[in-house]
Amino acid sequence: MDMTINNEKKAGLAVWLPLWVVCFAQVGTSGDNSVLSMSTNEFISQLNASMNQVQLANIVYSLLAGALMVFGGMMGIAKGFKKVFMTGAALCAAGEALAVVSPNMDILIWGARSLTGLGAALMIPSVLGIIVSLYEGKDRAVAFGGVGAATGVAAVVMPIGAGIIMDASGYQAAFSTMSGWFVIVLVAAWKFIPEIKPAQMRVDYVGTVAASMGLLAFIIGCSKVSEWGLIEPLVAPFTVFGMSPALPLALAGIAILVITMVIEKNIETKHGAALIPQSFIKTRQVRNGLYVTGLIFAVFGAAFFVTLSWIMVVAGKGGAATGVAMAIMAGPMIVLSLGIPKKFSHLSPRMVVIGSTAAVCFGALSMAYSLQPDGFTPVLMYLGLVLLGCGQGGYASQSAMIVASALNPRDAAQSGGIQCSTRNVWQAAGVAIIGAVLLFSSTALYKSEIEASTVAPVVKQYVAETPIHGFMANQAMLDQLTAVGATESQAQEALVIYKDIRIESAQYAFWSLILFVLLHIPGFMGIPTQGWTQKP
Repeated sequence: MDMTINNEKKAGLAVWLPLWVVCFAQVGTSGDNSVLSMSTNEFISQLNASMNQVQLANIVYSLLAGALMVFGGMMGIAKGFKKVFMTGAALCAAGEALAVVSPNMDILIWGARSLTGLGAALMIPSVLGIIVSLYEGKDRAVAFGGVGAATGVAAVVMPIGAGIIMDASGYQAAFSTMSGWFVIVLVAAWKFIPEIKPAQMRVDYVGTVAASMGLLAFIIGCSKVSEWGLIEPLVAPFTVFGMSPALPLALAGIAILVITMVIEKNIETKHGAALIPQSFIKTRQVRNGLYVTGLIFAVFGAAFFVTLSWIMVVAGKGGAATGVAMAIMAGPMIVLSLGIPKKFSHLSPRMVVIGSTAAVCFGALSMAYSLQPDGFTPVLMYLGLVLLGCGQGGYASQSAMIVASALNPRDAAQSGGIQCSTRNVWQAAGVAIIGAVLLFSSTALYKSEIEASTVAPVVKQYVAETPIHGFMANQAMLDQLTAVGATESQAQEALVIYKDIRIESAQYAFWSLILFVLLHIPGFMGIPTQGWTQKP
C-alpha cells in the first residue's frame, strides 16, 4: 500500500504539528538516559544498589532497544506507524512510572528499564517512518533536520535540567517528570498525527527472538564477570562444571548469534526480507560504517558509566554539576556532527574517522590521569570530555553516509533501524565490558594490596572473606570496616589503600576503553577515502 499521506490540504503551522510531537519523543528518550545516568548515588543510598546493579540498569535499556529496534521498524510498516508510535510512548510512560515506585533494584532493572527499552524500540523507528510518510521533498529535509536539532538540544539541556530536578527533589521526581513527558507525547500523537496506512511487510519474529536471546546472553555474561567471576565462582547463582557461568553464558550468546545469521540468510532467500539483510553482513563498507556507528554510543556509554560514577560517588558532586559534565562532552559532539558535513564534506571519510579515534583515545587518557583520591583535576577531566565529544562528533558526521552509500535502495531504507540497533547494542557492550574491568579489578587489586599490607588482622580477614569489594564512596567503605570490628584508625589505614586501588581500577577501565576503540581500526580500512563532494 502507498504509505505517503498528502499534506497539501493542511495549511500553516498545522502541517508541522506531527513533527513537534516526534521531536518531543526524541527529547524524551535523551532525557531518560540523562536521568538514569545521574541517579547512581540515589540508587545506592535509597535502593541499596551495588555498582553491578547500576551497571545492569544502564545495560538493559540499551540492550532491549538495540535488539528490538529493527523489529519496531518492521512493526511500524506492517501495523501503521502512528499505532506503533503510540504503543511505544505508552510503554515508556509506564516504565518511567514504575521506576518511581520500584522498591528495589530488581524491579527497577527488569521491570521499569525493560518497559522503557521496549517502548523506545517501538517509538524511535516510528519517528523516522512518520516523517517519511508525512513529508516530501524540502519539507522532509526540514523535518529530519528538526529531529536532529531536537536530539542535539536535548543532549545539552536535558542533563542539566535532570540534575537540577534531582538535586531539588530526588530521582523519583525526575522519573515522574519523564513519565508525564511521555504521557503528553502519547496524547499529542493521538490528537495531531494522522492515521498512516500500513503496508505489506512480513515481520521477522523468529530472527527477532533469536537475536534478542543471543545478545542478552552475551551482554549479561560480560557484565556479570565482576560479580560471578571469570573462571572461579565468586557470588554466582549456579556453576557450569564448577566454573563461573559468566564466560559460558557469553560464549552461548555468541553461538546463538552465529546460528541466527544462518537462519536470517535462509529467511531472506525465502521471503525477500529479514531482520538482518545479507548486504549488511557481506558488504565491507557497510560493516565498517556500522562499526563507526556503534562506537559513537559505546564510547558515550562506557565513558559516562566510569566518569559519572567517579564524579558522583568519589567527588560527591550533585546532579547539576554532573549534568554540566555531560553537556561539556555533548557540545563539541553536536558541533562537529553537523559542521563537518556542511563545511568539510570534501575530507576523506576514512581520515575523519581515524582522526576521531585519536581524539577519543587522547580524551580517555586525559580523563584517566585526572583522577585524584577524593575527586579529579578539572582541567584534565574536562579536556578529556571535550576530546571525547570531538571524537564522537567526527564519527557521527560520517557513519550514516558510509552505510547508506553502499546499499541498494531497499536496504538503505532499512538502514536507519539497523544503525539505531547497532548504536544501542554497542553501548550495552561498552558499558558491560568496561564496567566489568572497573568492578572486577577493584576487588582483585584491593584483596591483593590488603594481603600484602600491615593493616590489622580484623581488616585482612574481612577483605579476604568478602567475595566482592565494589566501587564505593569513602564513607561506605569506612562503615563496612567499622561494622566488622575495625577501629577508626584501622579503617582509615585500609581506606588509604582503597583510594589508591579505586584510582588504579578506574584507570584500567579507561585503558580498556582505549583498547576497545583501537581494536576497531582494522575495520575502518573499507571506508572510502574520497570525500563525499569530491568528483571521481
